[in-house]
Amino acid sequence: MRNIFSGRLTAIELFDILDHYTKNCDMIVGNQALIQSLKKEKFDLLLVDPNDMCGFVIAHLLGVKYAVFSTGLWYPAEVGAPAPLAYVPEFNSLLTDRMNLLQRMKNTGVYLISRLGVSFLVLPKYERIMQKYNLLPEKSMYDLVHGSSLWMLCTDVALEFPRPTLPNVVYVGGILTKPASPLPEDLQRWVNGANEHGFVLVSFGAGVKYLSEDIANKLAGALGRLPQKVIWRFSGTKPKNLGNNTKLIEWLPQNDLLGHSNIKAFLSHGGLNSIFETMYHGVPVVGIPLFGDHYDTMTRVQAKGMGILLEWKTVTEGELYEALVKVINNPSYRRRAQKLSEIHKDQPGHPVNRTVYWIDYILRHNGAHHLRAAVHQISFCQYFLLDIACVLLLGAALFYFLLSWVTKFTYRKITSLWPKNKHSTVNGHYHNGLLNGKYKRNGHIKHEKKVK
Repeated sequence: MRNIFSGRLTAIELFDILDHYTKNCDMIVGNQALIQSLKKEKFDLLLVDPNDMCGFVIAHLLGVKYAVFSTGLWYPAEVGAPAPLAYVPEFNSLLTDRMNLLQRMKNTGVYLISRLGVSFLVLPKYERIMQKYNLLPEKSMYDLVHGSSLWMLCTDVALEFPRPTLPNVVYVGGILTKPASPLPEDLQRWVNGANEHGFVLVSFGAGVKYLSEDIANKLAGALGRLPQKVIWRFSGTKPKNLGNNTKLIEWLPQNDLLGHSNIKAFLSHGGLNSIFETMYHGVPVVGIPLFGDHYDTMTRVQAKGMGILLEWKTVTEGELYEALVKVINNPSYRRRAQKLSEIHKDQPGHPVNRTVYWIDYILRHNGAHHLRAAVHQISFCQYFLLDIACVLLLGAALFYFLLSWVTKFTYRKITSLWPKNKHSTVNGHYHNGLLNGKYKRNGHIKHEKKVK
């Protein structure tokens, strides 16, 4: 997190994160005592987080059924569902489902880079681990990823843009949401003491310990100008310009504060669980994404009209203040947040209950293979109908050459039968015959000229 706020989170460091994942995977797979202990448990099902694909390797090693439970806001292409790039934004593209020409070009580029990265950088690292320990039967990482019985994705119809999906994909976003509980006595007195302006909640999740001095001062300056009281989850050196209206606290009951009637807005990093809690309680958001799926989450929040996205690298104290004032004083943000809350809750059962149901469903039906589309059994060429395109091109080429041959053959036949206009001499003269001539109807006019 320090590198994020200092601007040092580069592509090389992202590869380092992947290296950490694969090194940990190598240690787990190579720990025979651990593997034997896990095998003795005889698990019925293994839940795999696709952010670290080692779970697929372990499931294969243990020989158990597995299902995906994604903790991030993304819809992996490995699911196999159609993803028309014209209106389905790729993860990390920061686009919505309404794209112009340039945005569609960007979306296509991000998609291609993502697919190439997974195919040539991510999956081969895990395949080398399987080869190193000679895991049998031999399977590719593609086969293991595609072999998941179920994909449980932490998104929701209220937050995600509409898109094609498959029967073995279920949305379970908001799994931690719940009604607000009574606040601790000291916090209850504090929020009750807020005047008609109410209060603003500030929390950046795990990043609160590593806010740079510059960012902390910007936040403190903007928050101090608000008429609302502010409660800020924060640890570290107190900002020098902290306003009198702001209360710093190292831990706070976020869900319970979001559910309080006096709350006016939430300033957040756009973490998925935080956004679902905010949506559940119908509170408008100002988001400053830090990394990962924070940007995609806040892109959706802003597109849905529930909040405003700000870029931490460029945001000024004034811009942050104006954004907070806007979401607090413009009732449209509150209305949209409450509408999304209504949509989120208007589903069959809580996300926890839906998750339990589908896990049990997979076990009852021995992997529920009837839910899996045949997309995983066909090749790349078959999926994109490239084989049909080749057949059509070959047919078109064959038709062209056949048509050319028939045309040439017909032309030769016709020209061989057509009377030719030849000059001939008879007794020192030549004859010029004109069919249906101008001077004599239905006949020929003979012009005799002396031939020298």
